[in-house]
Amino acid sequence: MVVGVDVHKYCHTAVAMNPWGQVKSSLDFSNDTLDDCVDWLNRLGQKENIIVALEDANGYGVHIVEKLSKHNFPLRYVPAILTERDRRRSTQRDKSDYLDAKRVGKVILTKYEETLPAKESIADEKELNIARAMNLLLSERRDLVKQKTIVKNQLHALLHQYYGDHYQNSFKKPFSRKGLAFYLGDLSQARPEPSAKRIVKQGVLRRIGRLKLLEKQIVEIDGELEKTSRHHRPVQVLQKSIHGCGMLTACSIIAEIYTIRRFGAKAQLAKYAGVAPTARESGSKNKVYTNPFGNRLLNKALHVIALSQIAVRGDDKGKVYYQKKLSEGKTKLWALRCLKRQMCNRVFQTLKQAEIQKEDA
Repeated sequence: MVVGVDVHKYCHTAVAMNPWGQVKSSLDFSNDTLDDCVDWLNRLGQKENIIVALEDANGYGVHIVEKLSKHNFPLRYVPAILTERDRRRSTQRDKSDYLDAKRVGKVILTKYEETLPAKESIADEKELNIARAMNLLLSERRDLVKQKTIVKNQLHALLHQYYGDHYQNSFKKPFSRKGLAFYLGDLSQARPEPSAKRIVKQGVLRRIGRLKLLEKQIVEIDGELEKTSRHHRPVQVLQKSIHGCGMLTACSIIAEIYTIRRFGAKAQLAKYAGVAPTARESGSKNKVYTNPFGNRLLNKALHVIALSQIAVRGDDKGKVYYQKKLSEGKTKLWALRCLKRQMCNRVFQTLKQAEIQKEDA
């Protein structure tokens, strides 16, 4: 029995189907009536013969997963893009919570290998809480960095209006501590100015205050991440074993993976990260193309590691591998993609080895 669940903020819809896709039962419930969902699932049959699949949008399914994992139901996550593709290719493109839940279940029946076990049903409580905390902190940090970039771009425009073309000639970095201190001191002085220029000055001062606040909050989040990951073994082994994998990069990897037990092989992790090429075969033709899908945040973390490997102070083995791919006629970008795949394999092997040592201990 396959149960597809369409998840929303306040209400959810579940549809139970047999292996031939025939609907046997359905249920509408909320986070306040999760016990009704558990009773309904128990009436469907034995737990080991039931797979519950969720299309988890924006974390709204966290309460369902926590409840069902406590009752030992097998859980899997279905990427929203798979259900959307199924709807677009269908001759019946109607959309409703019932149909979406049905499509979630059909993805399990037809594309089981493209889904992953729910992290809440695989990871233990400690590593789940740590990974979730890192995920929340990193999400907030990314938002702050975006806001910081916006404020800096606005400051560039306003400072150019106030000082002219050479406003940053005195500083290597106009928004360093020295640069900001100069602008604050100079713009705080009272001087007769046209009203438009005075408004520009006030806008610069407000944005400098906002920029300093954002930088302070980013530093606070970095400190919290350091504190959270200090005693988390997967983060520590990644930092120690892989050149170029710093604290933020290691936390980013764990925040997306949660636990390596979700992946049965390194090829599965590579597919999930989008670093495995897409093959196109037809007759005697056999070509591979870049995979634009996969977890882009995990892909970015691997990209950072690969760039660090070939940097001036990078890893000798990474440089040798990169030069080998260039000598084979590959472009620099494609050689970097090959190195990212090797780094993905290294991450898998490192975390698997740490998991084995943990079990032996």
